[in-house]
Amino acid sequence: MQPEKRRTIESFFHSFTKKPRTNEEEMELDVINSSSCEPQDLPFSSSANSNVSYVNSTIQFSSFDAQNLSSTSSDNQKNASDDNFITLSSSLIDDSSNKTVQLEAMPDDISKSCSDLPVQPKLTTYPRNTDKRSFQSSWYKERPWLEYSIKNNKCYCYYCRHFSYNRSINYDSFTTTGFNNWKRSLETNGGLLKHAQSQIHITSTKNYESYVFRQRNNSNVINQLDAGRVIHIRKNRDRLIKICSTLHFLTRQMISFRGHRENSQSSNQGNFIEILRWAAVSDPVVKSVLEDSAGNATYLSHDIQNELIHIMANQVRDKISSMVNNHNYALMADESRDISGTEQLSIVIRFVHDQDINKNDYSNIVKDYFLGFLPLQEFDAPALANKIVQFLNEFNIPLQSCISLCFDGASVMSGCHARLHVLLKEFMSNGIYIHCSAHRLNLVINGTCKVVHYILDYFSILSNIHSFFTESGVTNTYFKKAQQELNLNQSSTLKLWGLTRWDSRWESIDSIINNYPAIIKALSDIGEEGNGKRSVNAGGLLMHLEKSIFIITSFILHKIFGLIKVLSDHLKSSSIDYVRGEHLITSIIQQISDLRNEQSYKQIYDTAKQFCDSNGIDLVQQYHINRKTTIPVRFKDCFINSTVGQREILSTSTDFMNKIYFPLIDCMLVELNDRFSSKTLTLMKSMSTVYPESENFLNSEDVDAFCRHVNVDPSSLKNEFAVVRSMFKSKTIDDVIQFFKELIPYSTAFPQTISMVKNAITMPVSQVTCERSFSKMKIIKNYLRNSMSDARLSDLTLLAIERDIFIDYEQVVDKFARNHKNSRILLC
Repeated sequence: MQPEKRRTIESFFHSFTKKPRTNEEEMELDVINSSSCEPQDLPFSSSANSNVSYVNSTIQFSSFDAQNLSSTSSDNQKNASDDNFITLSSSLIDDSSNKTVQLEAMPDDISKSCSDLPVQPKLTTYPRNTDKRSFQSSWYKERPWLEYSIKNNKCYCYYCRHFSYNRSINYDSFTTTGFNNWKRSLETNGGLLKHAQSQIHITSTKNYESYVFRQRNNSNVINQLDAGRVIHIRKNRDRLIKICSTLHFLTRQMISFRGHRENSQSSNQGNFIEILRWAAVSDPVVKSVLEDSAGNATYLSHDIQNELIHIMANQVRDKISSMVNNHNYALMADESRDISGTEQLSIVIRFVHDQDINKNDYSNIVKDYFLGFLPLQEFDAPALANKIVQFLNEFNIPLQSCISLCFDGASVMSGCHARLHVLLKEFMSNGIYIHCSAHRLNLVINGTCKVVHYILDYFSILSNIHSFFTESGVTNTYFKKAQQELNLNQSSTLKLWGLTRWDSRWESIDSIINNYPAIIKALSDIGEEGNGKRSVNAGGLLMHLEKSIFIITSFILHKIFGLIKVLSDHLKSSSIDYVRGEHLITSIIQQISDLRNEQSYKQIYDTAKQFCDSNGIDLVQQYHINRKTTIPVRFKDCFINSTVGQREILSTSTDFMNKIYFPLIDCMLVELNDRFSSKTLTLMKSMSTVYPESENFLNSEDVDAFCRHVNVDPSSLKNEFAVVRSMFKSKTIDDVIQFFKELIPYSTAFPQTISMVKNAITMPVSQVTCERSFSKMKIIKNYLRNSMSDARLSDLTLLAIERDIFIDYEQVVDKFARNHKNSRILLC
């Protein structure tokens, strides 16, 4: 049986082009490897030749050839008799003649191993043979592999002697006995040219070049294997990073991932696959994801998508958790139902971020950060409290650092006995409950509309007008045609007011006033059409729209709700804090109170009268007030100038002022003063001491309450206030953000004041960020994606809202690799 043929890795890659062997080349030698050390580690001596034994015939090989054989243990390497040569104990048998070929020993004046350079002596004259011919030194010029032995007067091939992978001995004299037929040296079919064109010489040359490259880069076979593994891992990680970046892009844009069918026959395989296919045209890495991945390791399935999205979302949560460390924060929560009917609890925290301060960016010095949705199966206060505490603990957000709890006015949230904010105080002892001002404002509007006569009828008319012109293409065509004929802004549309959109009522009224002529003309044209139910409905709406009470009420509500809209817009800003919000509320209440006079009403009435004249409406009309409902208890101290059940007729300007304008303002003031009363603002006076717009600015007597709440030393704070008051006496400071900006350069001098400012602006006035998360939720989980899991919904919404937080894809791949230690592809 032939011995196993051993080759180096380089020889393996070069050997696939090897030509079939002849019978003469199939002869094998039994080779005993006396050393397997690296070539550069082998010692050489001039007496090495004496250690070679011959059986029949012996050939000396370099240590490079020994390296290509199977390696032995380190002990065998130390005990080897000769590190430079290999003893060949087999006879070379000629198949045709069955004769033993006797081989000569290599001369000692040429290279002995691959660590020696080719020996190319240049003599004045070389010995001549019987044909009067000799070796020529000019042959070295284009043949760096050529060696010459002065002792034997023969030339040899340096490459083939030291870098040949073939263990069998061929009859090429350049590797065995030496070549000295100088007459045929330059013949095309013999000598130097024939040897240079042989397959074994070409392969040996490639092996030599590979050896030189490894020597230059200080590498060996093991290092090459390690380098190949690193390259393979890098390619795999690059592929997975491309997948992560595509998923991140889709989440940021709130785009669906999967298609109805994702097989190869589908013309639309979904956004995720289609984006990868589009990018593969110009990106070779993405192309390899689709074409070169193994069938069981493409990493494009929805399970892998969910895992990668979850890892990215948790990375964002961890970054938020690290930012909130050593800072006080406010917790906000609200719940809403998604399209599949699951109640989702939105969790948001608010705090001052030091990174923006270090960058001198004071535009958004205090930020609200969305953490995710918690699906609810139980809706009682203990279940909600356990869910919130467990969620915050999972991401290492300190509970004791919470200084405020901002919820809506639902009984499960705001009740004073065993309600959510009460239970959370067991874990967040410093957390005080703040009723969301935006919800309170909405309750003010709803309460006002329920008490004042005709207001409910008015908004019912608005809803019917919107439904009439939007639910039918025919009626909408009439409306657009009327706008065009009257040269009105055709981009203006009718807007429907909503119970949860707090400024939508003013927008709905404003659209009615701006499009009133077009609405009247469209209703008249449809009524004259005489087409059954549509014409009847148009006639009924036209009758209500042409009444003077509808027009006067429109202008009254447009004026008052305009002020409410200003307040609502400010309360929807995530940058507004508690004290500034309450100052704004106080200002709006004062402005509404200033409207309660005959002069203000006369301006509104004159505007309505001019509007009626321009549209051909008779302002002096009689209107019967419907039976009134019971007056709420909160209005028991108000003066009631009519009895329950009485029907009154409104026809004059005074009637509209006494029955609609003044009652509307009075009811709104009562609601505002009741829901925004000072009894719900226990810490506001203390917090206002750091607000320049407050009359209580830098007043040391009122700081104790809030200092105790946020663990600020009141004695040190009073001392700092005294210094700050004198420093900024000559400066004009407009708001608390500017005041905070002025204090930053003196942070070491006024640490208590800066801490006071940070905690004051951390206190929220509303939870509008929770409401915004519900808007994102409805975009992400719509009726086409209603089977989405709760965890995926939470992660997608987080990545869409907190889109400015950087995602490190390398860390994502590291986490994914740790989760899949037996992964089908190498990632680390």
